Amino acid sequence: MKAEVFFLKYAFPCSFIIKERRQIDEKTFHLLRDAALNNKAPDKPLLEKVYFRAFEKIKMVSKEMKKDKWDLAVLREYFLKRHNRIIDNGMFAYKNAPESQKRLCKIHIAEIAEDKGDCFIVQYRENNRKNKKSTRVVLKELVPDAKIGDRVTIHYGYAVEKIS
Repeated sequence: MKAEVFFLKYAFPCSFIIKERRQIDEKTFHLLRDAALNNKAPDKPLLEKVYFRAFEKIKMVSKEMKKDKWDLAVLREYFLKRHNRIIDNGMFAYKNAPESQKRLCKIHIAEIAEDKGDCFIVQYRENNRKNKKSTRVVLKELVPDAKIGDRVTIHYGYAVEKIS
C-alpha cells in the first residue's frame, strides 16, 4: 500500500472535525473522502497541509527513526503505537480536548461483532479499562470486505484497516 493511501485511511476520520473548523471546504472534503474510499493517493503537499497537526508529530517520529516522514514504517509507528500515548499525555491540542473527544480519537484494535449494513458494531478494550469491553458503532466504508469476527483498527467513527 502506498504511504499516502495508508496515511489517509487513518487521517480521514479526522476530516469531519477539520471541515467543522472551516479549515477545509466541502470540495476538499469530498476529494479526500473519495481518495480514502477508493485507495487513491492524493498529493503529499495537500495531505501535509490539511493534516498539519498529524505531521507535526510524524516529523518528530521520522527524525527519531532516521527515516523519511512518508516512510510506511514511520506512519505505522505514529498511528499504531504513538498516537494514543500522545493523547493520554495531553500533548498538543489534546491538552484541552474533552475526554469524550480523546476517547473517540484513539486508535483501537476491535473485533466486528455485528454487521448493520453500512456500519459495524465492534468491541474493543480501552487501555485504561482492561477488564471491560467497550462497544462502538463504526462506518465500514473504508473496509468493505471485512466481516463479523474480523479484527479491525478503529479511529473516530470508522473501521480503518483489517488486521490479522
